[in-house]
Amino acid sequence: MPHDLECIRLEPSHAPVRKLVVLLHGYGGDAGDMEPTAQVLRDALPETAVVCLNGPEPCAHWVEGRQWFAASEFDAREVWIGVQAAAPLINRVLDAELEHYGLLERDMVLGGFSQGAMVALHVGPRRFSEAAGLLSFSGVLGGPGHLVEQMVVRPPVMLLHGSEDDVVPAAYLGAAEDALTHAGFDVEVHELAGLDHSINGEAQALALKFLKERFGISAQSTI
Repeated sequence: MPHDLECIRLEPSHAPVRKLVVLLHGYGGDAGDMEPTAQVLRDALPETAVVCLNGPEPCAHWVEGRQWFAASEFDAREVWIGVQAAAPLINRVLDAELEHYGLLERDMVLGGFSQGAMVALHVGPRRFSEAAGLLSFSGVLGGPGHLVEQMVVRPPVMLLHGSEDDVVPAAYLGAAEDALTHAGFDVEVHELAGLDHSINGEAQALALKFLKERFGISAQSTI
């Protein structure tokens, strides 16, 4: 293992790893929650490893779950404090993953669901080198007012959010889009009709399209 976090690691069977997708699960979940999506993506992306990380802390509300940071209401203050607290560990883990595979930042897409997406959207613009992209499922951009002053790079971003999400309301989608666009990011946004706080086949297909574009892979294959 290149770092201390537990993870689920899906790698190509008979090919070298030339691209990397790192996925962060939601609050109270674990790496296994991201595995179905990771499997879909890995199966359609040649020479790509997909790594689902386990949060570093036991979840305060679900004994068997994990968290990236402590939260109760996920209000703006909690999210901003939380993503800042989580960032140093995630940066170390990403560095270790890239070193493990002998890849550069531009070979990696960082993504996540819900709380994991919050962390990904915070960490990605503040890395010293630009990743191939950032992928957010049902996420929130923490501290949008701090983005312009703190960002170092502007990786392309895809934001995916269900219109019927009653955990992280879809209103956060527009707020993230506005802040990222104002800061000069290339942002692709999809509000998915009828989707609740989850990842469905449509979201997976859009994510796969984004990854193929970011990795320069032919879009002929489908899921």
